[in-house]
Amino acid sequence: MVSDALTALFSWLSGLDTPGSITRVLEWHWYAAVPLPVWVMGGVALFGLAIAAINFLPHNAMPWQSRIAVSVIRLTGFAVLIVLLCQFEMRLLVERSLQPNVAIVTDTSGSMAIRDVTGKSRLDAARAFQTDLASRLNGKTSLASYTVDWRLQPGTGSGEASGLSNLLDGLGELSRQERDAQAVILLTDGNDTTGNSGAAVAPIYAARGLPVYPVVFGSPTAPPMTSVKITGAGDYVRLGDELHLQADITSTEPQEQIVRAKLFVAGRDKPLASQESIRLGKTPQTIYFTTKPEKPGRYVYKIVVDGIRQISSARLLEAEHTVDVIDQRIRTLIIDIPRDERKLLYHWLKADPVVDVASLLMLPANSWYGQGILHHDNIQAGLPERESELYEYDVIILGDIPRSYFLTNDPYETRLLRLVDFVKRRGGGLITLGGTSVYSAGQYEGSALAAILPFGVERTKDGQIPKRFNVLPTALGLGHPILQLDRDPETNRNAWLDLPQLEGCNRVGRMKPGALLLAARNLNGESLPVLAYHEVGKGRVLALTVDTTWRWMMMRDPGDKEAGAPEATDYYRPFWGNVVRHLAPDPRLNPERPQIDRKVSDAAVGQTLTLTTRLVDRLFKPISKADLAIRVTSPSGTMVRMYPCDSVSNPGVYEYDVTLTEAGTWRVEAIRNETALKEATAKAERELAEATAAKDDIRAKSARTALAAAKEQIAVEEIVAGESRAELEDARARPDLMAGFAAATGGAALRPDQIGDLVSKLDLASHNVQRSYAIPVWNLPAVMVLFIVLVGLDCLIRKRRGMV
Repeated sequence: MVSDALTALFSWLSGLDTPGSITRVLEWHWYAAVPLPVWVMGGVALFGLAIAAINFLPHNAMPWQSRIAVSVIRLTGFAVLIVLLCQFEMRLLVERSLQPNVAIVTDTSGSMAIRDVTGKSRLDAARAFQTDLASRLNGKTSLASYTVDWRLQPGTGSGEASGLSNLLDGLGELSRQERDAQAVILLTDGNDTTGNSGAAVAPIYAARGLPVYPVVFGSPTAPPMTSVKITGAGDYVRLGDELHLQADITSTEPQEQIVRAKLFVAGRDKPLASQESIRLGKTPQTIYFTTKPEKPGRYVYKIVVDGIRQISSARLLEAEHTVDVIDQRIRTLIIDIPRDERKLLYHWLKADPVVDVASLLMLPANSWYGQGILHHDNIQAGLPERESELYEYDVIILGDIPRSYFLTNDPYETRLLRLVDFVKRRGGGLITLGGTSVYSAGQYEGSALAAILPFGVERTKDGQIPKRFNVLPTALGLGHPILQLDRDPETNRNAWLDLPQLEGCNRVGRMKPGALLLAARNLNGESLPVLAYHEVGKGRVLALTVDTTWRWMMMRDPGDKEAGAPEATDYYRPFWGNVVRHLAPDPRLNPERPQIDRKVSDAAVGQTLTLTTRLVDRLFKPISKADLAIRVTSPSGTMVRMYPCDSVSNPGVYEYDVTLTEAGTWRVEAIRNETALKEATAKAERELAEATAAKDDIRAKSARTALAAAKEQIAVEEIVAGESRAELEDARARPDLMAGFAAATGGAALRPDQIGDLVSKLDLASHNVQRSYAIPVWNLPAVMVLFIVLVGLDCLIRKRRGMV
C-alpha cells in the first residue's frame, strides 16, 4: 500500500496522466537536454560549496543545528539550479493497468432509416441499444464511439440516417485509429453499398486478436418497396425537339395497386404531365413522358410516383434527370445527283424543326447547284475545300457520287481525306446512300472512305442487285435508336415488317469487326447488309446500300376512306429524323471552349465522380498540355483548385475526380487560361463602367459583348449531392454476411435482444501495457515550487536567528 501511494505521489509530481493506473516504474534514467561545459558545472558547484561553507565561519552566531540545516538547504538549492540550467529530463518506462478498451461503431447510412424494427427505424433501435449497453458497461470498460456511413467519424452522431455505406472500409480505418482496443461492437444492418464482404479487413482484426461483434438490425427479407427509375433519356435535346423520358416503376408489394406518376420541372409546383391509373404488380411497369422545352437552358426533370399503399422510402419514389436544351440546329449537307431519294429527303429534312439542311446537286459538265442554307462559299467545287468550312456542318449525306469526282485535279483525294477527318476528328456524322456509282460500283475499293465504312468494299461482277425486297431488321437493330419507329417494342417490330418493299441495292462485302448490322436483305438464304452502323474515331457512320427509302412514304397503303380504313402510318420521316439526330455530334462541344462531361447523372454524398473536360481547337484537333484550371466549390463555400493534365494516349481529354463530402449543390468550373481570362474580364468590366459613365452606348455594347465572350470561356457544372438510391434499392439486412465476417475475426454476430450475451462475451479483465515517457524535470511546477521553498527556508532560518 505504501509503495502504491508513493508511486501515485511520484506520478502526480511528475505530471503523468491518470497516475492511479501506474503499477510500477520499470526503468528510468537522467539526461541533460542542454549539457553545460565542465568548467561551468564546476564553477557553480564550487560557488555553492562556498556559500554553504560561510555558515561555518567563526563569527556566525547560529547554533550548529541551524548552520548544518542552512548549508544543506543551500546545497540542495544549487543542485536544483544545476537541474534548471542543464534542463535535466528523465526517461521513464512504466507499467499501467488499464480498463478494457471497446470501440462501438454505429452505422448511420441511408438503409438504417428503414422502419422495420418494432415500429422504429434501424438507427433509432441501434442508438437505444448503444445507450443500454453503455449503462451496463459503465465503470467496467472504456467505450470509444464512432459512426460510419461513407466514412468513419468519431462521436455518436445525432443526425438522420443518410448517405452511402462503406461499412467494411470504415472498419479498416478503425483498425488503424484504435490501436489499444480489445473488441469492436458494430451496430448495423450489414448493408454495404460497395459490395465489400470484408475479405481484406477480417485478417487484420484476426492477426491483432481483435474480435468484432456485429449486432444486426432489420429484416433479412426485402421490405415492401416501390421505386421509380429513369431508364431512357438523353443528356441534351435541341430547342424545338421533343424530349422523351422513359421510366420503370417496380414494386415488391405482394398485392396489386393503382398508382399515379407525374412529370415536374424542378422549381415548379405544377406538373407538366401525369399518367393516371397505372396498374402496378410484380411486373415492372414502363411509363413514357414526352415534353417540348420552350427555352434553352439546363432543366432538371423529376418523375414522382404517388398513391403508394405503403411507403418505405420517399427517396425511391422520385427520379431526376438533368437535360441541357440547346438552341442549335443540326447543320446537314446532302451531296448527290438529281433523283427521287435526294428530292424527298431534302424536302422532309427541310421541314424538320431542328435541322438546317442544304443540298448540292451534281449536274452534267461537273457543275453544281446549291439549295438551302449553305455554310461555304465556293459551291462550284462541290464538297467544301477547306476544313474550316467543312466543319461548319454536323452531318454529311453522301449520295450517288463516283470516286472520280474526288480524283478530279487531285490525285491525293484531299477532299475525301478531309471527309474522313470530318468523321474521325471533328466527330461529324456521315451517311452514305446506295446508287449506281457508289461502293464497288463507284470504284471506292481501297479508298479512304472504304476504310471507315462498316462493311468491306470489294469489286464484284454484280455490284447491283435488282428486284424488290423487304427490309429485315436484326435483333440488335430493333433495339438501336436509329430503328426506333415507335417506343413500344412490339409496335416497332410490326412497323418494320409492314413497311413497303424497297427496290434494288448494292452488293457489299462482309461486316467489319465492331460494326453493327442493323437491317439486312435475304437473298437465296444469304443475308446482305442494307443498314450498317459504325463508330469511327469521334464520329459515326451509317451506310445504306439502298437509294429507294422514299418508297416507305410514297408506296404506303393510302387506306380506304369509304370503308373507314385509315392511311398507313408514315415512318419515313421518323426514320430519317432518328438517323440525322443520332449521327449529329454533341452540340455542347465548342472549339476552344471547355466543357464538363459527367458520366453519372445521380450523385450521392460520399460518392467520387470522375469528370472529363475535352479541349479542341477550331479544326477540332486536341489541345494538349493546356492551362486548364478546375475550381470546385462545396455547398458550404469551400473552394478547391485542381490542374489536371491530359495523356499521350488520350490528348486533349482532361480527367479529374470530385469527392462529394457534403450534401447540397456543388459547383464545378473549368477555366482555360485562368490568368488571361481574369485580365480580359477586368478589362471588359472597366470599359463597361467607363462607357456607362460617359453614356457611350456603342462602347458599352462592345464591352458587354466582350464580357459575355469571357464568361463563355468558363464551363460550369452543378452537381446536387443527396441521398444514395443504391443504398435503398436493396435495403435488406444481411446477418449472414456479418456472421461470416465476425467469425473470421474471432467474434460473433448477435441479435438486438442478445445484449446480455454480448456483455458476457466481452473480455472485461484489465490489461497491463508499458508506456515510455520523457519528463522535463526542470520545467515541472514541483521543481520550481521546491526552489522557492528552499530560498524561503534559508531566509526564514536566518531571520529567526537575527541574521539578515
